[in-house]
Amino acid sequence: MSHDDARERAAHLVPQPHSMLLGAGVLQLPAELTVRLDVPAEERAAVLRAIALLPMTSKVVTEPAGLQVLLRAGATPPEGYVLDVTEAGVTITAADRSGVVYAVQTLRQLLPDAAYRQAAPSNILWVAPVVRVEDSPRFRWRGMLLDVARHFLPKREVMRHIDLMSAHKLNTLHLHLSDDQGWRVESLRFPRLHEVGSWRATSQVSHYSDEVVHDGTPHGGYYTREDLAEIIAYAADRAITVIPEIGVPGHTGALLAAYPEFGSPSVPDRAVHTTWGVHDALLAPSERSLKFLRLLFDEVLPLFPSPYVHVGGDESVLRAWDNDPVVRAFADKRGLSGSAEIFGALMAEVRQMLAEHGKTPVTWDDSFAAQATAANAESTTTLVMAWRGAEVARRAAAAGHDIVLSPVMPTYFDYFQEAHPDEPLAIGGPVTLDDVASWEPIPQDWSEAERARVQGIQCQMWTEFVEDPRLVDYLLYPRTCAFAEIAWGSRAQDLHRRLPRHLDRLAAAGVEFRPLNGPAPWQRGGTGRRAHRAGVPMAERLANYANAAATGTVADIPDL
Repeated sequence: MSHDDARERAAHLVPQPHSMLLGAGVLQLPAELTVRLDVPAEERAAVLRAIALLPMTSKVVTEPAGLQVLLRAGATPPEGYVLDVTEAGVTITAADRSGVVYAVQTLRQLLPDAAYRQAAPSNILWVAPVVRVEDSPRFRWRGMLLDVARHFLPKREVMRHIDLMSAHKLNTLHLHLSDDQGWRVESLRFPRLHEVGSWRATSQVSHYSDEVVHDGTPHGGYYTREDLAEIIAYAADRAITVIPEIGVPGHTGALLAAYPEFGSPSVPDRAVHTTWGVHDALLAPSERSLKFLRLLFDEVLPLFPSPYVHVGGDESVLRAWDNDPVVRAFADKRGLSGSAEIFGALMAEVRQMLAEHGKTPVTWDDSFAAQATAANAESTTTLVMAWRGAEVARRAAAAGHDIVLSPVMPTYFDYFQEAHPDEPLAIGGPVTLDDVASWEPIPQDWSEAERARVQGIQCQMWTEFVEDPRLVDYLLYPRTCAFAEIAWGSRAQDLHRRLPRHLDRLAAAGVEFRPLNGPAPWQRGGTGRRAHRAGVPMAERLANYANAAATGTVADIPDL
């Protein structure tokens, strides 16, 4: 293993560190790495689990060691680190455990690609270049949404994506756990949620632009309480917070299939939805529904240590409440007039339920926009996740909300990556690698006060048309690499130079990414049910979303 090989790895880090000074020599790490910890006692176990992300075994010693970790309050910015590799050993300095994790991930990229394999060749030499890295993130929320409601991802796949997120220094996993097509959380209090709501008899496999075709195959799954505890602990060891989404009042079809009495209108024979798009099945605002939600949150929310809980609020077709006597009684009792006020009152009740658990609510920007005309608008304690463009995000920031930017363009990675017939079926597109790499999340004309409200950014992996975990890999990577650069705040403009070499690491990890020159033959859409469809032109789609955000309505486009 030459010095040039080690230096070449340092020149191809993703995300690019803020400061890196490359030295002249190299360090060969042993198969068993001695570790000296200068960290608070309560952090020792967690720091050792972070060190275990390296490909060699470790042994804690009290004398000088091959790796020294110093954890000091204020030593670096939050989540930042200093990584010093000399010919004598490695020193990691950080202010918090997250910084240690990210230093370890950078060190891992400096080692041969075998560091990403489950088992390395016995003759591998763990050689790293002499280097000093000083690094810290731009955004505190660097998120990825995994939609496990439309198509379920087994626990092993979720944990694999947690590994990949951590490798790219992403720190927030947004688990979309409920929707019209599936409920994914075990409930001891309301067991029909997972017994009935977790599976559907068949799934739509046709595009919105085609005649509806189903596959005739049952689909489902859910996470037990023990599964969720394992996922959360696994993520925490990798500096990732798991944020659950249990959305109301829309996208509740699976919940209402299990407990139809809480729906509006109340339909006794509801089934879990088998088609995609926006449906008019809504949770009814009623005393009975509120009691149900409170009991459900009392059971589920303690499973998640996260300070945030996402409660949806998006794409609620409020006309479903028209002429419903249950909804009318709720409105009359509270002196409410119009659907916006009814919606606002329901979301206020949800906010209070979360507050009782010490949780900050997160909603999609639809909830903020829908309440804009109500007498009692969305509380500024709610974090708004803005998916329908910069204008609604700016309005929310100006109104005093913290925001996370998650616009369709360029963070919806379920969209195809190139307008080409070889691309497999997707909801629409394109969202190209260049679109992601060139994105500046905060427009230049925003005020300092508006900018200060931006907590971070998030990419989305919706799964209506993504039934295969291999396709999830294809859609996420390499676009997630570019997203991670933006989220971390890398200033370098040469990702395209570094990316081919970085993809060698992902190949060693077994990631089935989209090659930079287009899909591999087995990744192409072909001529069957996965054949490419153009869908609604991107400009038209974005215009419809922006108009809906401005008017507080659901987008009126053909595929919704």
